[in-house]
Amino acid sequence: MSEDILVRLVNVTKYFRNVSGFSKVRDLILPKTQNHSIEVKNITIHLYRSEVLGLVGLPGSGKSVVGKLMAKVVAPSEGKVKNEHSTFLASHNHIFGSNASLNELLDTIFIAFNVQSSLKEKRKHVLEFAEMDASKTYNDLSDFEKSKLMISLAYFLKPEVVIFDDLYRHLDAPFKEKFAMVIDLLVKEQKSIVLMDSELSFIEQKANYITWLSHGQIRKAGLPKEVLPLYKNYIKDYESCRTDEERELFDLDYKMKRANAKEDSTGFSRKEKYGYAIIDEKIQRLFFVSFMLMTAVLLAFVLMINGIGVSERQVINEDQSILKKEGATFTDKYAYALMLGNNDIKGPTNFKVPYGTVFPISGYNDQLYRLDLNKKTYTTPKKNIVYINPAALYDEVTLSELEPYIYDNYINYRDFFNAYLGKSHATINKELYPETNDRYSVKLTKNNIYLHFDDYNELNAFSFPMKNEKKLIDKYKIKDDYWISKVGQGFIVADFKKNTWIYIQM
Repeated sequence: MSEDILVRLVNVTKYFRNVSGFSKVRDLILPKTQNHSIEVKNITIHLYRSEVLGLVGLPGSGKSVVGKLMAKVVAPSEGKVKNEHSTFLASHNHIFGSNASLNELLDTIFIAFNVQSSLKEKRKHVLEFAEMDASKTYNDLSDFEKSKLMISLAYFLKPEVVIFDDLYRHLDAPFKEKFAMVIDLLVKEQKSIVLMDSELSFIEQKANYITWLSHGQIRKAGLPKEVLPLYKNYIKDYESCRTDEERELFDLDYKMKRANAKEDSTGFSRKEKYGYAIIDEKIQRLFFVSFMLMTAVLLAFVLMINGIGVSERQVINEDQSILKKEGATFTDKYAYALMLGNNDIKGPTNFKVPYGTVFPISGYNDQLYRLDLNKKTYTTPKKNIVYINPAALYDEVTLSELEPYIYDNYINYRDFFNAYLGKSHATINKELYPETNDRYSVKLTKNNIYLHFDDYNELNAFSFPMKNEKKLIDKYKIKDDYWISKVGQGFIVADFKKNTWIYIQM
């Protein structure tokens, strides 16, 4: 085990809000109401290179959540997580749920992890090692088969960090031996392992450091010989509880600390911390109803005052005058704006969009483009935008013709990637494993491919590196910094300032 730390969790707390009905509206008005469930509280964990870290704890202790935090599948509510290394989360409850065939699922995972060799050959190796065939979908697999598949994937992907979440207990004896061999081989290759399982014998055999979680908190951490004897006694005490009531009262002090997770970090005064608990729920409801009635009366009064002395005809004329002024400001035009930087978008709310975002243009004037996004009007300066006119007579090319000038990982799998055009952001996150998660642009893990989303949050463009740009310029006699071409139902833009392609599907 080296001194190189691959993953850091520092003072991390993760909670999920539990709001519905009256409580949900109340939380909007009383934001300090403590209405969430704590998963993990104020934990600090370091994972070193070549280390096998064992996470132990009763069901519900927060082990799986810690695994997802380390893999950056979920973000912390408080604290910091640092992991800049390729990570594979091998868990039945991760993002593998799919009705796709195993071949399709494996191809998706291989591309996400930038596998360079033949996908067909790699699929064959993974399935043979897992002692499976490709006839089933992932959702049709048993827990035994899912566990074997994920262990095989971890072995052939060889990421820097592998997190095994409760797989060992689902295996038969021969594959348990194979699993132990995989861990040994990964450690020899200086990979880091996180091991979670209810079978302590396996963790005791493989882990060189143990972190014991209890009700989302670290109870003890250290060498296996220091931690596991204490944990085994703890398990015996828990199993000696005969009734549900006894189990509820077991380890009550840690359970109460978990429930009061905010008390250590918010800095509230005593009154601010606990004032919410003093007011009975019925009284809160009465206050809330009274507040809403008073608000409604006040709003009606304001509307009545604003309407005094203003005739309906005058209001209509003023509205029409405003519309005429707005209509005179812009010339209507249907086109597309390709954003070339951190562009300012102004309207009902102001925001910025990154490079590669494509929005529809509905009008223009000397300085601005008008954008209609989600039935609302916005504007953006003309600078740092490539104007794409769907009616223009651009050069018509095919991706096959441009293949010598396009990044290999995109052009070699273009049919796979292009099948996702028009898919939702949620689908992309679930199936392509991006390493970033911005609203308008995400980067694929270990690939120089960016995916861009439109105002409906659907994928409408890719950007990727250009190669052999001088040959491209000579072949097509290009003289400008930006070259727009028609490709099927979309466009491709060559940005010679950034040596980048942007492929857009309309």
